Amino acid sequence: MTLGPADPHPLHVDSAAITQHITWDIARTAAREAALTRARGQATTQRLTLPYAGGWMRLMAAEVSALGIFGYKEFHLASDNSVRYCVHVFDTASGRPLGMVDAAKVTTLRTAATAAVAIGHLMDTDAPTRLAVVGSGAEALAGVAALHGVLTLDDVRVTSRRETNRAAFVRQVARRTGLTATGHAEPATALDGADLVYAATNSGGQVVLRGADVTHIPVIASIGSTLPNQRELAGEILAGAARVLVDTPDVLHESGDALEARDAGLTPERVELLGTALQQEQGEVEAMTVYKSIGSPEQDLVLAAAILDAAATCGFGRRIAPLSAPKVNL
Repeated sequence: MTLGPADPHPLHVDSAAITQHITWDIARTAAREAALTRARGQATTQRLTLPYAGGWMRLMAAEVSALGIFGYKEFHLASDNSVRYCVHVFDTASGRPLGMVDAAKVTTLRTAATAAVAIGHLMDTDAPTRLAVVGSGAEALAGVAALHGVLTLDDVRVTSRRETNRAAFVRQVARRTGLTATGHAEPATALDGADLVYAATNSGGQVVLRGADVTHIPVIASIGSTLPNQRELAGEILAGAARVLVDTPDVLHESGDALEARDAGLTPERVELLGTALQQEQGEVEAMTVYKSIGSPEQDLVLAAAILDAAATCGFGRRIAPLSAPKVNL
């Protein structure tokens, strides 16, 4: 890392600087590195959720021995219904704070980048790909942008509940990627003939895709349903897939989709970790493969460290006063 081990002043990088300076290549490289550290046993993680009157706070802590860093992402819901995010990164050897990164963009970047790494490993990146996107929010849009640098996207279709959201999504896809997308009110129309489904929904606990909807689709990526009370894919899809790839083993007890899938016969032995798959040769997709993601603390930490590294190298962000001093015994 080039964060300046002798500099006691941590870096602060805000969302505007991330938007201006951090590319999808940086995000995908960090995502791949995070997946490999997890598979190689070089990352330790813990999660904690603290509910309180009017909101909650969630901590996602990680230590990545391969990079010599530890830290956490903290995000919370306030009584005014706003959610705020921040990642704090520390040097393992000295305990010195390396920096703070506004994580409102980090969560979206790492989710889409990790999915793009997984999908790029599963699919022929040179073959024309027909992409069906289920959901038209920021996470779905980021997914298309991240995939644009990995796949040869030949046809992009989006389906969601609201026509105004679909129309805005189509405009944003054109602006950000130059691709032409089409909006579809009926999911079946968007899914017809698709090679890949990218599901990124906030359904309020309702199942969005069922087995009969996707039997003809070789690869499905699902980034919704990250908590037990959230839903996106019917359990039968995960339980019936020929191959299930996950970003973290926590998927099996954190995702409402996976909990139903376990009741439908999905066993831990059938689930493959993304980092493990990345260390193997890429093979052809012979039957339905599902990539299921809920996010993991090491993903946030590795991406935040990459952002701080880029800031230190390229001169963006700002140095701030030292945040903490070592305890001195009197």
